[in-house]
Amino acid sequence: MGEPEDVSGFVGAARALATGAAEAAGVAVGEVHELDQLEELTRVIDAIWHRPGDPVAVDLLRALDHSGNCILAGWAAGRMVGASVAFRGLHEGRPCLHSHITGVLPEFQLRGAGHALKLHQRAWALAAGIEEITWTFDPLVARNAHFNLTKLGADADEYLVDFYGPLRDEVNRDDATDRLLAAWRLTGRRATRALSGRLRIPVIDALRESGDPVVLDIDAGGRPALAGPGPAAEPARTGPDRALLRIPGDISTLRSGDAELAGAWRLALRQAMTSLFARGLRPLAALTPGWYVFGPEGSDWPA
Repeated sequence: MGEPEDVSGFVGAARALATGAAEAAGVAVGEVHELDQLEELTRVIDAIWHRPGDPVAVDLLRALDHSGNCILAGWAAGRMVGASVAFRGLHEGRPCLHSHITGVLPEFQLRGAGHALKLHQRAWALAAGIEEITWTFDPLVARNAHFNLTKLGADADEYLVDFYGPLRDEVNRDDATDRLLAAWRLTGRRATRALSGRLRIPVIDALRESGDPVVLDIDAGGRPALAGPGPAAEPARTGPDRALLRIPGDISTLRSGDAELAGAWRLALRQAMTSLFARGLRPLAALTPGWYVFGPEGSDWPA
Protein backbone atom coordinates (compact mmCIF):
# COMPACT_ATOMS: atom_id res chain seq x y z
CA MET A 1 0.00 0.00 0.00
CA GLY A 2 1.46 3.35 -1.03
CA GLU A 3 1.74 6.49 1.03
CA PRO A 4 -1.45 8.60 1.27
CA GLU A 5 -1.64 11.46 -1.19
CA ASP A 6 -1.48 15.04 0.13
CA VAL A 7 -5.02 16.19 -0.64
CA SER A 8 -4.74 19.65 0.92
CA GLY A 9 -4.41 21.28 -2.48
CA PHE A 10 -7.84 19.96 -3.49
CA VAL A 11 -9.78 21.32 -0.51
CA GLY A 12 -10.35 24.90 -1.66
CA ALA A 13 -11.50 23.86 -5.12
CA ALA A 14 -13.75 21.16 -3.64
CA ARG A 15 -15.41 23.67 -1.31
CA ALA A 16 -15.96 26.12 -4.15
CA LEU A 17 -17.48 23.39 -6.32
CA ALA A 18 -19.80 22.31 -3.49
CA THR A 19 -20.89 25.89 -2.81
CA GLY A 20 -21.67 26.47 -6.46
CA ALA A 21 -23.71 23.27 -6.68
CA ALA A 22 -25.74 24.23 -3.61
CA GLU A 23 -26.46 27.69 -4.99
CA ALA A 24 -27.53 26.22 -8.33
CA ALA A 25 -29.88 23.80 -6.54
CA GLY A 26 -31.34 26.51 -4.30
CA VAL A 27 -30.23 24.83 -1.07
CA ALA A 28 -27.87 25.56 1.79
CA VAL A 29 -25.78 22.60 2.97
CA GLY A 30 -24.06 22.37 6.33
CA GLU A 31 -23.09 20.11 9.19
CA VAL A 32 -25.66 19.10 11.81
CA HIS A 33 -24.65 19.01 15.48
CA GLU A 34 -27.56 20.04 17.72
CA LEU A 35 -30.08 17.53 19.05
CA ASP A 36 -33.11 19.31 17.61
CA GLN A 37 -31.49 19.30 14.17
CA LEU A 38 -30.56 15.63 14.50
CA GLU A 39 -34.19 14.85 15.37
CA GLU A 40 -35.34 16.79 12.31
CA LEU A 41 -32.82 14.89 10.21
CA THR A 42 -34.34 11.54 11.27
CA ARG A 43 -37.77 12.82 10.22
CA VAL A 44 -36.43 13.77 6.80
CA ILE A 45 -34.89 10.32 6.37
CA ASP A 46 -38.19 8.71 7.37
CA ALA A 47 -40.07 10.87 4.85
CA ILE A 48 -37.73 9.61 2.10
CA TRP A 49 -37.65 5.87 2.91
CA HIS A 50 -40.82 5.34 5.01
CA ARG A 51 -39.17 2.57 7.00
CA PRO A 52 -40.99 1.17 10.08
CA GLY A 53 -39.39 2.38 13.31
CA ASP A 54 -36.61 4.93 13.61
CA PRO A 55 -34.54 4.90 10.39
CA VAL A 56 -31.49 6.13 12.29
CA ALA A 57 -31.68 6.61 16.06
CA VAL A 58 -30.98 10.13 17.32
CA ASP A 59 -28.63 8.84 20.02
CA LEU A 60 -26.57 7.05 17.36
CA LEU A 61 -26.41 10.22 15.25
CA ARG A 62 -25.30 12.14 18.33
CA ALA A 63 -22.52 9.62 18.97
CA LEU A 64 -21.42 9.65 15.33
CA ASP A 65 -21.25 13.44 15.29
CA HIS A 66 -19.41 13.66 18.60
CA SER A 67 -16.81 11.11 17.47
CA GLY A 68 -15.84 13.09 14.38
CA ASN A 69 -18.03 11.76 11.59
CA CYS A 70 -19.89 13.59 8.83
CA ILE A 71 -23.57 14.43 9.25
CA LEU A 72 -24.91 16.92 6.72
CA ALA A 73 -28.27 18.45 5.92
CA GLY A 74 -29.66 20.54 3.11
CA TRP A 75 -32.13 23.38 3.66
CA ALA A 76 -34.40 25.21 1.23
CA ALA A 77 -36.05 28.38 2.51
CA GLY A 78 -35.22 27.33 6.07
CA ARG A 79 -36.75 23.86 5.73
CA MET A 80 -34.57 20.75 5.96
CA VAL A 81 -35.02 18.85 2.70
CA GLY A 82 -31.99 16.55 2.51
CA ALA A 83 -29.83 14.45 4.80
CA SER A 84 -26.53 12.60 4.68
CA VAL A 85 -24.94 10.37 7.34
CA ALA A 86 -21.38 9.09 6.85
CA PHE A 87 -18.77 7.60 9.15
CA ARG A 88 -15.06 6.92 8.98
CA GLY A 89 -13.96 3.44 7.96
CA LEU A 90 -11.55 1.42 5.85
CA HIS A 91 -11.71 0.30 2.24
CA GLU A 92 -9.06 -2.08 0.95
CA GLY A 93 -6.96 -1.17 3.98
CA ARG A 94 -7.13 2.58 3.35
CA PRO A 95 -9.03 5.21 5.37
CA CYS A 96 -12.35 6.14 3.80
CA LEU A 97 -15.60 7.87 4.63
CA HIS A 98 -18.51 5.45 4.30
CA SER A 99 -21.76 7.17 3.34
CA HIS A 100 -24.56 5.15 4.91
CA ILE A 101 -27.54 7.32 3.93
CA THR A 102 -27.88 10.27 1.56
CA GLY A 103 -31.19 11.46 0.17
CA VAL A 104 -33.53 14.36 -0.44
CA LEU A 105 -37.28 14.71 -0.15
CA PRO A 106 -39.16 13.58 -3.27
CA GLU A 107 -40.23 17.08 -4.27
CA PHE A 108 -36.59 18.22 -4.28
CA GLN A 109 -35.19 15.31 -6.27
CA LEU A 110 -33.91 16.04 -9.78
CA ARG A 111 -33.12 19.62 -8.72
CA GLY A 112 -29.47 19.04 -7.88
CA ALA A 113 -29.86 18.94 -4.09
CA GLY A 114 -28.46 15.41 -3.86
CA HIS A 115 -25.51 16.42 -6.01
CA ALA A 116 -24.83 19.34 -3.68
CA LEU A 117 -24.90 17.04 -0.64
CA LYS A 118 -22.39 14.65 -2.22
CA LEU A 119 -20.06 17.48 -3.20
CA HIS A 120 -20.16 18.87 0.35
CA GLN A 121 -19.43 15.37 1.62
CA ARG A 122 -16.44 15.25 -0.73
CA ALA A 123 -15.16 18.61 0.52
CA TRP A 124 -15.58 17.46 4.14
CA ALA A 125 -13.61 14.27 3.47
CA LEU A 126 -10.78 16.05 1.69
CA ALA A 127 -10.51 18.59 4.52
CA ALA A 128 -10.19 15.63 6.89
CA GLY A 129 -7.40 14.15 4.76
CA ILE A 130 -9.60 11.34 3.41
CA GLU A 131 -9.20 10.45 -0.27
CA GLU A 132 -12.10 8.06 -0.76
CA ILE A 133 -15.84 7.84 -0.04
CA THR A 134 -17.69 4.55 -0.29
CA TRP A 135 -21.39 3.73 -0.29
CA THR A 136 -23.76 1.07 -1.58
CA PHE A 137 -26.50 1.52 -4.15
CA ASP A 138 -29.11 -0.67 -5.79
CA PRO A 139 -27.90 -1.55 -9.31
CA LEU A 140 -31.52 -1.87 -10.47
CA VAL A 141 -32.20 1.84 -9.87
CA ALA A 142 -31.10 3.27 -13.21
CA ARG A 143 -31.23 6.92 -12.15
CA ASN A 144 -28.97 6.34 -9.14
CA ALA A 145 -26.53 4.26 -11.17
CA HIS A 146 -26.18 7.08 -13.70
CA PHE A 147 -25.71 9.63 -10.91
CA ASN A 148 -23.08 7.60 -9.05
CA LEU A 149 -21.01 6.21 -11.91
CA THR A 150 -21.37 8.80 -14.64
CA LYS A 151 -22.14 12.12 -12.96
CA LEU A 152 -19.93 11.70 -9.88
CA GLY A 153 -17.33 9.43 -11.48
CA ALA A 154 -17.35 6.76 -8.77
CA ASP A 155 -16.12 3.24 -9.40
CA ALA A 156 -18.16 0.12 -8.62
CA ASP A 157 -15.73 -2.17 -6.82
CA GLU A 158 -17.90 -5.06 -5.72
CA TYR A 159 -21.27 -6.75 -6.25
CA LEU A 160 -22.87 -7.59 -2.87
CA VAL A 161 -25.67 -10.17 -2.84
CA ASP A 162 -28.63 -9.37 -0.51
CA PHE A 163 -26.28 -7.18 1.51
CA TYR A 164 -28.74 -5.79 4.09
CA GLY A 165 -31.27 -8.61 4.12
CA PRO A 166 -34.97 -7.66 3.80
CA LEU A 167 -35.72 -3.94 4.06
CA ARG A 168 -39.42 -3.36 4.60
CA ASP A 169 -39.72 0.20 3.38
CA GLU A 170 -41.47 1.89 0.48
CA VAL A 171 -38.26 2.09 -1.54
CA ASN A 172 -37.14 -1.56 -1.37
CA ARG A 173 -40.53 -3.27 -0.82
CA ASP A 174 -38.98 -6.51 0.51
CA ASP A 175 -36.89 -7.02 -2.64
CA ALA A 176 -33.51 -8.70 -2.11
CA THR A 177 -31.00 -5.99 -1.25
CA ASP A 178 -28.28 -6.67 -3.82
CA ARG A 179 -25.95 -3.69 -3.98
CA LEU A 180 -22.98 -2.32 -5.85
CA LEU A 181 -20.24 -0.92 -3.63
CA ALA A 182 -19.31 2.51 -4.96
CA ALA A 183 -15.80 3.79 -4.32
CA TRP A 184 -15.42 7.49 -5.07
CA ARG A 185 -11.69 8.19 -5.39
CA LEU A 186 -11.94 11.89 -4.74
CA THR A 187 -8.75 13.10 -6.39
CA GLY A 188 -8.53 10.40 -9.04
CA ARG A 189 -8.72 11.05 -12.77
CA ARG A 190 -12.17 9.54 -13.20
CA ALA A 191 -13.80 11.61 -10.45
CA THR A 192 -12.08 14.89 -11.30
CA ARG A 193 -12.95 14.52 -14.98
CA ALA A 194 -16.58 13.72 -14.17
CA LEU A 195 -16.93 16.70 -11.84
CA SER A 196 -15.40 19.05 -14.39
CA GLY A 197 -17.55 17.71 -17.23
CA ARG A 198 -14.55 16.20 -19.05
CA LEU A 199 -15.33 12.51 -18.57
CA ARG A 200 -15.87 10.82 -21.94
CA ILE A 201 -19.35 9.31 -22.05
CA PRO A 202 -19.89 6.44 -24.48
CA VAL A 203 -22.90 6.49 -26.79
CA ILE A 204 -24.95 3.33 -26.39
CA ASP A 205 -26.00 3.13 -30.04
CA ALA A 206 -22.38 3.35 -31.17
CA LEU A 207 -21.34 0.61 -28.75
CA ARG A 208 -24.11 -1.67 -29.97
CA GLU A 209 -23.23 -1.01 -33.60
CA SER A 210 -19.58 -1.80 -32.88
CA GLY A 211 -20.60 -5.29 -31.79
CA ASP A 212 -20.26 -5.06 -28.02
CA PRO A 213 -22.27 -8.00 -26.66
CA VAL A 214 -25.54 -7.35 -24.83
CA VAL A 215 -25.57 -9.87 -21.98
CA LEU A 216 -28.86 -8.65 -20.49
CA ASP A 217 -31.69 -6.99 -22.40
CA ILE A 218 -35.43 -6.35 -22.15
CA ASP A 219 -37.69 -8.60 -24.22
CA ALA A 220 -40.93 -7.56 -25.90
CA GLY A 221 -42.91 -8.37 -22.75
CA GLY A 222 -40.68 -6.31 -20.46
CA ARG A 223 -38.98 -9.35 -18.98
CA PRO A 224 -35.22 -9.83 -18.60
CA ALA A 225 -33.50 -11.62 -21.47
CA LEU A 226 -30.09 -13.04 -20.58
CA ALA A 227 -27.68 -13.79 -23.41
CA GLY A 228 -27.80 -17.43 -24.47
CA PRO A 229 -30.20 -19.99 -25.85
CA GLY A 230 -32.86 -19.74 -23.16
CA PRO A 231 -34.30 -17.53 -20.42
CA ALA A 232 -32.13 -19.17 -17.74
CA ALA A 233 -28.91 -18.95 -19.71
CA GLU A 234 -25.87 -17.56 -17.93
CA PRO A 235 -23.49 -15.16 -19.66
CA ALA A 236 -20.18 -16.83 -20.45
CA ARG A 237 -17.38 -16.32 -17.93
CA THR A 238 -14.94 -15.74 -20.75
CA GLY A 239 -15.42 -13.55 -23.76
CA PRO A 240 -15.05 -9.96 -25.02
CA ASP A 241 -13.55 -7.36 -22.71
CA ARG A 242 -16.65 -5.16 -22.88
CA ALA A 243 -20.31 -5.95 -22.30
CA LEU A 244 -23.62 -4.11 -22.19
CA LEU A 245 -26.51 -4.66 -19.79
CA ARG A 246 -29.97 -3.13 -19.97
CA ILE A 247 -32.34 -2.68 -17.01
CA PRO A 248 -35.80 -1.13 -16.61
CA GLY A 249 -35.80 2.64 -16.52
CA ASP A 250 -38.02 2.79 -13.41
CA ILE A 251 -37.74 -0.19 -11.09
CA SER A 252 -39.63 1.63 -8.31
CA THR A 253 -42.84 1.76 -10.34
CA LEU A 254 -42.31 -1.85 -11.41
CA ARG A 255 -41.93 -3.00 -7.78
CA SER A 256 -45.20 -1.37 -6.78
CA GLY A 257 -47.08 -2.75 -9.80
CA ASP A 258 -45.55 -6.17 -10.48
CA ALA A 259 -43.43 -7.58 -7.65
CA GLU A 260 -42.88 -10.88 -9.49
CA LEU A 261 -41.40 -9.16 -12.53
CA ALA A 262 -39.26 -6.91 -10.34
CA GLY A 263 -37.93 -10.02 -8.58
CA ALA A 264 -37.14 -11.64 -11.92
CA TRP A 265 -35.09 -8.59 -12.83
CA ARG A 266 -33.20 -8.80 -9.55
CA LEU A 267 -32.19 -12.41 -10.19
CA ALA A 268 -31.28 -11.82 -13.83
CA LEU A 269 -29.15 -8.78 -13.04
CA ARG A 270 -27.44 -10.68 -10.21
CA GLN A 271 -26.61 -13.52 -12.60
CA ALA A 272 -25.27 -11.20 -15.28
CA MET A 273 -23.26 -8.90 -13.02
CA THR A 274 -21.68 -11.58 -10.84
CA SER A 275 -20.54 -13.35 -14.00
CA LEU A 276 -18.99 -10.16 -15.38
CA PHE A 277 -17.32 -9.33 -12.06
CA ALA A 278 -15.87 -12.86 -12.01
CA ARG A 279 -14.26 -12.08 -15.39
CA GLY A 280 -12.59 -8.97 -13.98
CA LEU A 281 -15.01 -6.57 -15.68
CA ARG A 282 -16.52 -3.60 -13.86
CA PRO A 283 -19.25 -1.02 -14.65
CA LEU A 284 -17.56 1.88 -16.42
CA ALA A 285 -20.72 3.89 -17.04
CA ALA A 286 -24.45 3.88 -16.51
CA LEU A 287 -26.25 5.52 -19.40
CA THR A 288 -29.83 6.66 -19.72
CA PRO A 289 -32.24 5.03 -20.24
CA GLY A 290 -31.01 2.07 -18.18
CA TRP A 291 -27.81 0.81 -19.82
CA TYR A 292 -24.59 -0.33 -18.11
CA VAL A 293 -21.26 -0.45 -19.92
CA PHE A 294 -18.80 -2.99 -18.46
CA GLY A 295 -15.10 -3.09 -19.20
CA PRO A 296 -11.79 -4.15 -17.63
CA GLU A 297 -11.25 -2.96 -14.07
CA GLY A 298 -9.47 0.39 -13.97
CA SER A 299 -10.07 1.22 -17.62
CA ASP A 300 -11.85 4.11 -19.31
CA TRP A 301 -14.02 3.85 -22.40
CA PRO A 302 -12.26 3.07 -25.64
CA ALA A 303 -10.94 5.92 -27.73
